[in-house]
Amino acid sequence: MHMRRLGLLAILGAASAMAQQVPKALENSASNSSSFSFSWSNNGVVWKSGKWWTRPDMAQRLSLTDDQKRRMDDIFQQHRLKLIDLEATLEKEEVTLEPLTNADQPDDAKVFAQVDRVALARAELEKANSRMLWQVRRVLTPDQWKQLQQGAPRPVKIQKFK
Repeated sequence: MHMRRLGLLAILGAASAMAQQVPKALENSASNSSSFSFSWSNNGVVWKSGKWWTRPDMAQRLSLTDDQKRRMDDIFQQHRLKLIDLEATLEKEEVTLEPLTNADQPDDAKVFAQVDRVALARAELEKANSRMLWQVRRVLTPDQWKQLQQGAPRPVKIQKFK
């Protein structure tokens, strides 16, 4: 019975991690064209993007001003440390969960309490990402926002488990 429960928990945990994968806060901080990944959702579709305003083709296509690019860089910089900390917290909570689920005699109460801590850490990271994204979006004019949406990367459809 415990093995079946543990197997179900592992499947649900993997599905949840795949469905709610939170991108790395920082992949390459050294260069100006560093790849900052974030995502936003629209009707169950998750869009993934990067620090796109530093790409010359995007900046030109949207007619971004130097001031807009500077403001978006400032927003990114303001949120960077918080995102890194939240990413680390999530990873620590996930690492703490692993031995609990791999135990020969897993303690349901401890496992589910840790699952709650993982979910909370993931939610805090998502909220911080969303706050940053909203600030970046507010730098754009309505026309620039529409153009960005039209040229946004193809959506990655998340499969919902029922």
